[in-house]
Parts: sequence; structure tokens; C-alpha cells
Amino acid sequence: IREKVFREFRVIGERYLATRGQIRPGQLVEVRARPWVVAEVEASQLRGRGGAGFLTGKKWRIVAAQARTPRNIVANLDEGDPGAYIDRMIAELDPYCLLEGMAIAAHAVGADKGWIYVRCEYPQAVAALRQAVATAQNSGSNGNGFLGTDLRFEVELVVGRGSYMCGEETAMLNAIEHQRPVARPRPPYVAEHGLFGQTTLVNNVETLASIPWIIRNGADQYAAMGVSGSRGTKVVSLNSLFQNPGLYEVEFGVPLREIVEDCGGGLREGSTMAGLIIGGPLAGVVPPTLFDTPFGFDELRAIGASVGHGGMVAFDQRTSIAQLVHHVFAFGAYESCGKCTPCRLGCGAIERMFKAAVGDGPVIDAAHQRFVEIVEALRLTSLCGFGTGLAEFAQSIMRHYDRELRTCFK
Repeated sequence: IREKVFREFRVIGERYLATRGQIRPGQLVEVRARPWVVAEVEASQLRGRGGAGFLTGKKWRIVAAQARTPRNIVANLDEGDPGAYIDRMIAELDPYCLLEGMAIAAHAVGADKGWIYVRCEYPQAVAALRQAVATAQNSGSNGNGFLGTDLRFEVELVVGRGSYMCGEETAMLNAIEHQRPVARPRPPYVAEHGLFGQTTLVNNVETLASIPWIIRNGADQYAAMGVSGSRGTKVVSLNSLFQNPGLYEVEFGVPLREIVEDCGGGLREGSTMAGLIIGGPLAGVVPPTLFDTPFGFDELRAIGASVGHGGMVAFDQRTSIAQLVHHVFAFGAYESCGKCTPCRLGCGAIERMFKAAVGDGPVIDAAHQRFVEIVEALRLTSLCGFGTGLAEFAQSIMRHYDRELRTCFK
């Protein structure tokens, strides 16, 4: 994380070593006042790594300022984006780094209960976390301290049941409460009225795993990396179409072209890059002509894309735009929670539009304007980021691949 070079993925944070079932004596964090910890995270300019990119320190300050107690910490490990295994590897290889980040967050905002929501498709991560949680909760001198400290903090592991929507924080909270995983209308916001109606802080795993390094090394060192608006590093996950697929930790601000060519080694022989989907299906597509764009929250937003969770899925000349749109909206129609009308009806309508254009089928017997109207409805009126993210994807297709898109319509 200190080196401004590309290299294979390494978990952020210092590793805890387990010896005979006990955490090796070490400092979770020096005794610091809660406001100092929150201020340090704010000064680091760390933004959430789960997709939305909200300033982590600001979120912590909002939760810490709530008058209501008890307060909860929820770690979101429902990593459902295709081709992204970032949180999974942190949980499998260094679960104590996640637990340390959660403990620091609990100390900072005054929480005494933590939850880790992990997707059921990650059995190795579940096993590693169960062992780590059991060890961490019994490592104090009197059996009550967490990670060998005096912190009274309890962590519960919840295994999901396969819903992609649980990546959305309010749907995830419903799932933890054993309710149907649908998005909640906001306000009230999670910080005010979250899990079981209580004050709740939700961060994704990579975000929390960044906290120990920041506290040990200082916010200034972390903020010295990256570019304005995007500080620190980000793990990216390159899909199997690359010569060198896998996970890489890169500094914000590097051009996309360097990630594609230096880390990924370009595409495999016989493939010609047609576009890059960054951050999962609920995000914009980047054409090769824009690969000189710096990798950053604001820079990608300016071209209709986003950092998202960090997955990078390349597609080549063998994938038509009709196939791509149909595939993404078929996924959207299947995974939509159905809570809001635009997403429930709009995803299925667009899927049906493009079904006829897949393969050697006839062109779509529908007006291009109808497609534009549904996308705009998704963008403006969807209840959560699922519908608005699908709209961002569709808008980027219209912006960068409009000529091929229009051939799909009569």
C-alpha cells in the first residue's frame, strides 16, 4: 500500500497471527478518544469501497452523533458483482484485519454489537470468519475482551441465502432481521433507524480492512496516495478474458489503460477489446477510446462510469451490444426485489425488447424512444441503487454504442 506501483493483491492492513488459539499480543489501537479516531478517518479521506463511495469518516461522525443507543456495526460481505472476489479474499486470508477494523469502528461510534453478513456462496470465507470471531471474542484476559483488548464488543455472523439485492444496505438489514430482502424507502436513513430500528453503521469489508493501516500509520500517509477526491488504494478484480486475470491493488489516479495493459496484460489472444464494465452490472461501460481516464471516483463519474466495488469485466468483439443489454437486464429482472414499480416492470420490459435481437433473431419490434423512456424512469424514480445503476449502464450504452444500439430497433 506504501508503494506507488502495481502488484498482485495483498490484503490491506497488518496481519494478526494466531498461536495456539490466541491472538498474538499486539495493539488493536492505542487508547485514543473517540473523536480523535473519527477525525483521523475523516482526514484520511477514505471513501466507501462498496460502490456508493460515501466518505467513511463522515458516515462515522453521523452515527457517533446520534443520541440513541444501542448502536450497531454491520460489515457488508454480500459481494455479488460478477467477477469480483475482493471481500472474499480479505475474509479468507486475513479475517482478523476485518475484525480489527470493526472493533476500531465500534470504539469510534460507541457500538457494542457487530454483524457480518456474508453470502452463502463463500463457504471458505464463512469458515475462516467463524473461527476468527470465536477466537477474537475469547482472547481477552478475562474472557470478555475483543481481540485481546478491554473492548466489550460482540460479533455475530449471518450467512445469506443467495439474493443479489442484499448488497444494498437496507435489503441486507431486512435479511438480518429475517424479513424479505427488499429495499427500504429513505428517509429515515440507516444511521438513524437501521438494524432493528437502532442506530447502525454499515461499511463494506474492504473499507473496514483499510482502517487499521490508517490508524497505525496516520491519515496523512494514506491521503498522500491517490488523487483529489479518491485517496488511498483500491483492489480491482480483472476477469478471465485478460491475459493475467486476478486481484490487484492499485493507487487511485492511474489511467485505466495501465490497469488493463500492465496489470491485466491486455486481452487473451484472438480477442479485441470492445469495452470494460467497471464495478459490476449496475454501472456504466467504458469504451477503449476512454481508457486514458484516471481511475478515480470523480473521473469515472465524468464519463458516465463508476469505481463501484472494483470488478473489471472486459468484453470483446464477439459480444454484441444487443447480447450485452439483454444479459444485464435479464439479470436485473431476475434479481429485482420488486419493491418499486420502475424496476419491477422496467427491467422485464427491456429484457423482452432485446430478447429478439440476441443471436440470429429479428430486430426488436419496438420504438427506440420507448427504451429511452424506461431507462429515464429507472434513473429518476427507482427506490434504490439497483434501478439507478441499471439506468447508468443503459445510458452509457446509448452514449458510447448508440450506432450499434439503434440497429436493434425497426
